[in-house]
Amino acid sequence: MARGAEGAESFLIKGARVIDPSQGIDALLDILIEQGVLRRMARGIGAPRAFFIDATDKVVFPGLVDMHVHLRDLGEAHKETVATGTRAAAKGGVTAVVNEPNTLPPLDSLEAVGRWERLLRRDAVVRVWTKVCITRARKGKALAPLEELSRHPLVVAATDDGNPVPSDDVMAEAAELSARIGLLLTPHCEDGPGLPPRGPRAFWNEPHYVERELRLAERFGTRIHICHVSMADSIELIRRAKGRGVRVTCEATPHHLVLDQGMEAIGPDAKVNPPLRTRRDVEALQQALKEGVVDVIASDHAPHSPEEKARGWREAPFGVIGLETSLGVIYTELVLKGVINLEEMVRLMSFNPARILGLPVGALKVGREADLVIFDPEALWRVDPTTFASKGRNTPFKGWELKGRVLATFVRGKPVVLGGELLL
Repeated sequence: MARGAEGAESFLIKGARVIDPSQGIDALLDILIEQGVLRRMARGIGAPRAFFIDATDKVVFPGLVDMHVHLRDLGEAHKETVATGTRAAAKGGVTAVVNEPNTLPPLDSLEAVGRWERLLRRDAVVRVWTKVCITRARKGKALAPLEELSRHPLVVAATDDGNPVPSDDVMAEAAELSARIGLLLTPHCEDGPGLPPRGPRAFWNEPHYVERELRLAERFGTRIHICHVSMADSIELIRRAKGRGVRVTCEATPHHLVLDQGMEAIGPDAKVNPPLRTRRDVEALQQALKEGVVDVIASDHAPHSPEEKARGWREAPFGVIGLETSLGVIYTELVLKGVINLEEMVRLMSFNPARILGLPVGALKVGREADLVIFDPEALWRVDPTTFASKGRNTPFKGWELKGRVLATFVRGKPVVLGGELLL
């Protein structure tokens, strides 16, 4: 499929099942891309000079938008870089990512965001936006300059991800300011890594923070998006808040939607914050997907070096990777098992996050730059971390056989992945 694609200015994708929830499209169509732009989407398109891609029995949908990704780099380039992380995204069908600001140094100033922007221009192969810190250095004591940060074109939200904002007064100040300037808050509703992820506190502190953030959002009219919801009790709080008209959305990760705490037996590759929960929690999250209470599936891609993860449970850092496995895991474990359908998967992983963040992606619109995925729903593959584009190897899905694989990823109308292989 990839031979001859280099340098091509136009591409004809022929005979695909095209799914676009933003337009209610689920039909067999051809797609013509010229000079990076989606020019036509119809049956029977002829374009003899275009690079031809036979997509019979394949599915085309908008590129995935992963709104919770740790690209690391800067002081943690041994874990991941913009170059490796965005290539991992492309392999997984993700054409846009939102980076978390708990980098070293953290993204809590215009200077830090400017440094990050230069890195993206040099190394990114997919679209990247970023969140910024709610508080300076993520210490929870004084607000970062949110008003000036919110005006930067890369900035889409604020979070102290990895840490909560412990002070009720500081979080209230953030909620009030964010409501006034129109900034989305995406709070981390778990204690930070200084507290152990096991024991009673690990099971009540998420709902405690979720309840506080919902109360503040209701008080000030703030838009909030709850990261990596993992508990049935949290889901119930969010369901009730939505019923009251609180401006809240939320996300769940593939690992919390599929795995329970029994997976901790595999060791540190299952050590994550929030921790894997009970089977009751997993079932509640899946039910919330069906009901529309959970709005987004996001990976919380959190790479660490193999040496760090080999330190044993107590010393190993928190986090699992997901950019290259999320689509396969969700398709295999949720779509094929009837929890959600294919259109709902695309909505949860592409259209909804783009809508929540106000980004011009997540749809196949004629006249726009083409960000799309060609997906083979019948392809079987085994998760082998040694083949990942990411520097991370810390996946709890190692050795799993998954169904459904990315054949091609187009970003801005150019193929980054073709025939399942990276071109860049």
